[in-house]
Amino acid sequence: MGKNVLKQSHVCALIAAAARKMKGGLFVCAALAALGAWADAEKKIEVACVYYPHWHEYPKGNEWFHKGFNEWEFVKDAKLRVPGQKVPLRPLYGFLDGKDPADVAKEIDLASNAGIDVFLFDWYWYGGEMTMQESLEQGFLRAPNRMKMKFCLMWCYHDRVDSFRDDPRAPKRMLMKLPRTPEDFLNNIRYSKKFFHEPNHWMRDGKPFFSIYSAPRFVQDMGGPEKTRQLLDEARKIAIADGLAGIYFQGMNPWSEKAAKMLSDAGFDCIGSYNLATCPAAVACEKDGTFTFDYSEMLPWHQKCWKEYSTGATVPYIPAVTAGRDVTMRCRNEEPFPWRTVRYPYGYICLGNTPDKFQSLLESAKKHVEADPKAPRAILIYGWNEYTEGGYIAPNNFDADGFLRAVAAVFGRKPASEYTYVNPSTKQLFTIPSATYENIPYGPHPKQKIDVFLPGGRAGARPSRGRASISGGPRSCAAVGSARAPVVIYLHGGGWSVGAMEDHILGSAIRMLLDRGIAVVGTGYRYIRDAHADGVKPPVMGCLDDCENALRFVKAHADEWNLDVSRIGLAGGSAGACTALYLALKDGNMHGIRAVAPIIAQTSMDPQEMKEWIPNSRYGAHAFGYRNFADWLAHRAECLADIERISPAALARKINPARAPQIFLQYGAPLKPGEIAKDPTHSPVFGEKFRELCAGRGIPCKVNYGGKAYFGDAFTWLASELQR
Repeated sequence: MGKNVLKQSHVCALIAAAARKMKGGLFVCAALAALGAWADAEKKIEVACVYYPHWHEYPKGNEWFHKGFNEWEFVKDAKLRVPGQKVPLRPLYGFLDGKDPADVAKEIDLASNAGIDVFLFDWYWYGGEMTMQESLEQGFLRAPNRMKMKFCLMWCYHDRVDSFRDDPRAPKRMLMKLPRTPEDFLNNIRYSKKFFHEPNHWMRDGKPFFSIYSAPRFVQDMGGPEKTRQLLDEARKIAIADGLAGIYFQGMNPWSEKAAKMLSDAGFDCIGSYNLATCPAAVACEKDGTFTFDYSEMLPWHQKCWKEYSTGATVPYIPAVTAGRDVTMRCRNEEPFPWRTVRYPYGYICLGNTPDKFQSLLESAKKHVEADPKAPRAILIYGWNEYTEGGYIAPNNFDADGFLRAVAAVFGRKPASEYTYVNPSTKQLFTIPSATYENIPYGPHPKQKIDVFLPGGRAGARPSRGRASISGGPRSCAAVGSARAPVVIYLHGGGWSVGAMEDHILGSAIRMLLDRGIAVVGTGYRYIRDAHADGVKPPVMGCLDDCENALRFVKAHADEWNLDVSRIGLAGGSAGACTALYLALKDGNMHGIRAVAPIIAQTSMDPQEMKEWIPNSRYGAHAFGYRNFADWLAHRAECLADIERISPAALARKINPARAPQIFLQYGAPLKPGEIAKDPTHSPVFGEKFRELCAGRGIPCKVNYGGKAYFGDAFTWLASELQR
């Protein structure tokens, strides 16, 4: 009853405020708007995400380990223990400095656009001493865009022991010990209350949110539920005396229904879990010595825990969604696997955590929250950047921004009309119009997805496969029956080994294409490592076949998306450019490609021909499954049939010139006479030799020069060709 009264008083306050601004008949409209705002606020599920602050130099790290220590060094030299691990891991935005406001601003832009509302900072306080707080105080709170993201603290209520590549058979070294006293807790609140006044601090029921990790242990240390309740109330009085409405306390990590009830009795306003990685499969694999289990085991375990903890507590339970778990980066590289000694961090490894599986877990968590009568109205994702524990959703070289796309698919982008992403090669951020249809699957693999951008946002029928746009729907109400749009299908680069559906090359040109009435498709495909895992030989065929299947999928949905299949253009960068040429020339241009605009393409995939054209060639062996260029060249005869099937130069020698598409090759500056290419992988000689080949066969082919600033020329030319 009290809760309903509070809600009604909130609505009355909103209506009263509207009444002061409006007069006469307009009051009803204002009141309805206030009611709508209240209803939206009541339904909103906020998404919090754990932020681990160990990615910068800090005094205690210098003291405990060595000058300049942070955990990036573990990420950089991590050892692969079992197939399927995400090692070596590389964040797409690079190795950021956690106390640099400009670096943290990148994280804020990416996370907020994907629909994350709150960063929950791990907070290390030990008897008045702090550690790693620079990430919050110097990085996040000084970021120029910090108002896009709320924040709060989770006091890491545990001793700080050395688990950073320690000897698993030696006693643990104590780094910082918790006093475990009521006075230390109150001193923590006295210090932390300065954060509570920050305009972007996360508030629940009008009070600043403060979480305590290992809360059952905290309750025990403070003398039980009744004494803990009194202590929390005393802390709330400190906040009230400072002009706040109190403190909204969360008790983190109950281990049972009984523990959940104990936290409720102890006076916590809500409870939650940091992560739920230790499922029965994780425990079992440590006992049987395999040390690995599949992420799919996480879903039923999460659902079981959510139900038990929600049932046991009399206060709301905020469900956790675990993105992954693998702590082996914190293990000594020389320690043999399987482990001889089992203790943290020498333990289980979770494999197979794909963005699609993560999205299913998010969807389940959302349904749980919506059905929970206690209305927690939030979930917690573990985590944003705890790379060395395997808990991260930040863009990386294995999943690109697939985990962020999963969050956006379930909770919506902010703002709905924009898509912000990081370019893998330059590390810079791009913001482009959101896709009309985002993350549409054209195959079963998590990377077999496309983004469809329609000019004016116009959309036909919803595609028969995949999800509709998560970007809030079409950007305009253009008629479906209007003239069909030509389409550019873009294939990203990255050596077929990394990259994302949209990159800096497409990001710089997509608005121009859309403004000229041309649809754009960003294409994802399996990396070579994925093709290896799927048994594809040569592995590059996994990438090429995926791109071809994406092309077929677009053509199959042309009526739904109002596309003109007689005006299809292909573009790509580097490996994507090579793929675009391959698709445009394959089997006499069987797909009817009108024009192709490859940017810094490898126009030959024959090691002998590449060596003749560019003497210092060293690229391409991985595409055919060889260790290095010399090994590939030595075994050329064994893969010659595949070379003839794949290499653009070989295909150009076969095609009927009358069937060939228009070709526009874009490179950097031409080489001077006698000059050796500094970047043989993207040498302009590829373009010159290919143009000569085409000229000899009567195939229309142009070569354009200029640096990155001129890459847009390829798209301008392509747009003109498609609009003829």
